[in-house]
Amino acid sequence: MIRVLIVDDDKLARRGLASLMHWETYGMAVVGEAQNGKNALQFIQEHPVDLVFVDIDMPEMSGIEFMEECRKIKPDVQFVVLSFFENFSYVQTTLRLGGLDYISKTSMELDNGDTILQRIVEKFEQRICKTVPHGETEKELVEIWNECRTQYWFFNDVAFERLKELMQEAEPKVSNVRRMEMMIVRYISELERMLELPESTVPLFSDVEEMAGWLTVYRDKIYKTVSMRSFGNDAEMILKAIFYMKEHLAENLSTSIVAEHVGCSRSYFCTIFKKFSGLSFGDLLQQIRMERAKELLRTTSDSVTEVAFSSGYNNIYYFNRIFQKAENCSPTEFRKNRVKNADW
Repeated sequence: MIRVLIVDDDKLARRGLASLMHWETYGMAVVGEAQNGKNALQFIQEHPVDLVFVDIDMPEMSGIEFMEECRKIKPDVQFVVLSFFENFSYVQTTLRLGGLDYISKTSMELDNGDTILQRIVEKFEQRICKTVPHGETEKELVEIWNECRTQYWFFNDVAFERLKELMQEAEPKVSNVRRMEMMIVRYISELERMLELPESTVPLFSDVEEMAGWLTVYRDKIYKTVSMRSFGNDAEMILKAIFYMKEHLAENLSTSIVAEHVGCSRSYFCTIFKKFSGLSFGDLLQQIRMERAKELLRTTSDSVTEVAFSSGYNNIYYFNRIFQKAENCSPTEFRKNRVKNADW
């Protein structure tokens, strides 16, 4: 969650900005208001703040002076500057001090508030992912950001496991947890709009393990909700197609069969399937079958032939060949290694 402080000497302007914008939709929350720069500096020293919307024309301490002082005590805080004037020198100063955006109050009254917040959040994310370009932790956060924003993790089980692994590999300091939390809030909000679901409240996580656990429960809950609804938009249609594939894995599945099940033409289905899942229909079907086979090898005493048939492979030789290619071992070796590791 991006924590926002609004600084403006005009009380009505502060309240208007706080109440009219759809903050939560974009993973943001207004945590405080201040009527001048001095009060704002005190607030920032006493409370966590990520982003400040600051009026540039204020008595006692201008917005520029406030930004300069804030940079000294809280260098990670980002700024959006507000003004009634389109002043190029102000824009230059804002950028020099690391401001994300310069917004005319006049144009803000005319513009769509969602468009403004969308632009600001995108800039905020780009900034936090480039804070220390050569640091290993920052590279890890960029990878997580890239995985989150594709949203393949929601439709694709392997992509989801990859996202959780990336989270657990990142340095487990509080600032990283907060950054990952902000990414999750942003893309969960987009996902819920896409699936036409009510907004969820994302908690403050104490560590990455808690975050990964919450994401798993959240994903399962949304799956259950969507599975009970009639067919809706494209995202929901692809999710239901994946449900169908998993439930009928032992059968002869094709794009035509699954597309017909969800009420879609084959050509359009193929186009949107990869858009949401990140893989073609054939590649994702192969991935799901491999994951099912590995699960059965780990958890049952079924023969390799039975595992192959249950996973949708009618030819045992073909199954052995592609399993070897995917896992660098045969199904029998995979099972032996799992049993050996479990005993160890």
